[in-house]
Amino acid sequence: MFNKKANLVWGRVYKGLPIRSDYRVHDLGFDLIQSNFGERKSLKILDIATGSGAFAQRIIDSFPKWTVDINDFEKQALIRAAKRFSLDLNGEFSQKFSNSKYDLIVAIEILEHLENPWNFIRNIRKILKPGGTLLITTPNVDSLLDRVFYITEGHALYFGESGYVNSVGHITEVPDWLFRKVAENGGFNSVNLYDSVDSEPLLGIRTRLKILLIRLLFGWRMKNKNSRSINVYLCN
Repeated sequence: MFNKKANLVWGRVYKGLPIRSDYRVHDLGFDLIQSNFGERKSLKILDIATGSGAFAQRIIDSFPKWTVDINDFEKQALIRAAKRFSLDLNGEFSQKFSNSKYDLIVAIEILEHLENPWNFIRNIRKILKPGGTLLITTPNVDSLLDRVFYITEGHALYFGESGYVNSVGHITEVPDWLFRKVAENGGFNSVNLYDSVDSEPLLGIRTRLKILLIRLLFGWRMKNKNSRSINVYLCN
């Protein structure tokens, strides 16, 4: 399915901290934070699903005057942060915060692990300051590669039983159209999608041929054709 270049995408580290996603997601997320908030002298951030803490540590290193809190529900984080929470993101976790309101909440590769994305986004909105921003990512199930997988495997690339096992519990597909509905319902007025994390350069010859065949057969009537691997959003 993937060519040798794919081995360079997963399994990266930041200062010894495992990056538990395609490293390009971290790079794009960091670039978005830097371009949108880099000139701010102070910023209050919550990394809501911190994993090992690689992304949070990168922010702490780059912006030492900012306040970075983390949620470490599974006790995997290997970093020090201003505050460390242990929140079950399937519940009403916003009730655990009293006066804590954040300028920015980061939710990298967590939505697909949750039972109820609608509940999660509503709770996120409650702990953001007015005008605050959510940076959130989730696997893109609309890509041409995923459409091939639906035909051959019956599910999107990172889902099904194999996705559940190999991706540590992927249970909820959230295509772009649905995420926009979820965000709107949760109180966000603006949703911006970024295209930078592209799966096509990583594909092997057989998979490219399958995609070409799908394009020839259905391309003329296929909506929203794309090769995004991951959807990365900024929501306000």
